[in-house]
Amino acid sequence: MEEVYAARMGRLRDAMRSGGVRALWVHPSFDLRYLTGLAPLSMERVMGLLVPAEGQLQMVVPSMLLEESRHVPDCRFLDWDDTQGPEGALKEALEGIGAVHVSETLPFGVVQQMRSARPSIDVEIDRGTVASLRACKDAAEADALREASRVTDEMVMWVASQHVGSMTEIELARRISLRYQELGHHPWEELLVASGANASMPHYAGGDVPIDTAQPLLIDIGAAVNGYQSDTTRVIFPAEVAPEVSDAYEVLLSAASAAFDSVAVGVPAQEVDRVARSVITEAGYGDYFIHRTGHGVGLDVHEHPYIREGNEVPLKAGNCFSIEPGIYVPGRFGLRYENLVLLTAEGAEALNATPERLTFSTP
Repeated sequence: MEEVYAARMGRLRDAMRSGGVRALWVHPSFDLRYLTGLAPLSMERVMGLLVPAEGQLQMVVPSMLLEESRHVPDCRFLDWDDTQGPEGALKEALEGIGAVHVSETLPFGVVQQMRSARPSIDVEIDRGTVASLRACKDAAEADALREASRVTDEMVMWVASQHVGSMTEIELARRISLRYQELGHHPWEELLVASGANASMPHYAGGDVPIDTAQPLLIDIGAAVNGYQSDTTRVIFPAEVAPEVSDAYEVLLSAASAAFDSVAVGVPAQEVDRVARSVITEAGYGDYFIHRTGHGVGLDVHEHPYIREGNEVPLKAGNCFSIEPGIYVPGRFGLRYENLVLLTAEGAEALNATPERLTFSTP
């Protein structure tokens, strides 16, 4: 893996030079994991990798995390303990740095400590230098995403086989999480299970609500397998479905199919969103499709590319993203159909293979 991380660091520095980024601070995050393999315990102590466009890597690291960080090659380590505090290590790392780019997710307190250590430093928000690299998956990453999707497809089918009528939404979510863990995978912290009208809230948090098997049940689930995420949404239907719900679901399937067919290298990301949205709008449900059509998936569940209006960036080979049109009628029903797509030089590859229509298992 050292060769993989070295190659990623080389591409990052090329991108930094091309974009005029002279120094980049990478704090514990998926970006740090992508570049180094490090996934340290998140804590309040300051830690970060300073990547100059030219020159030696430097890592400011709490002493308690020094040993696990040492595998990063060609790096100077500036460790600090709780007695010293991080200011001295930050001051040394940032010596000679006039401007440093940081992620928008970096805690503001760390920015303040940087400025305290080097008052003249200019701290700027980075506009996705690492994110643009992470958006194009290599062959090993693509295989990990395929495996993650296969695992979650099996989980969807397991849920559909369960007798869920005696469960609450939160109980089913816990059982799904536990099963993922028993199989050796890392489920999301929040799995979405929404019964009936609760599904009209796209990011419904779930509750101690009995599942009504006379109403559709929406599940949006995923887990990390070998570090890479899966993400799929399916609706499990009762034997008899209200005509309005059935018609709306047919519209969703048509929108998802049209969007998938539009995917190709060089197509702007917003065009895929427009294709899905036009199908739903023409069917009269445009006001009920209230989120983007998709988002990138990789080490993180939500990353670049974002499949939304205004994103003119052309899709590239190696992009992996969701296509997930939805129709949400407040207080009545909510529907979403989501698959992951991997874009290769040969075209779009669907990573999910569960049936479009699932029905409740009966005792």
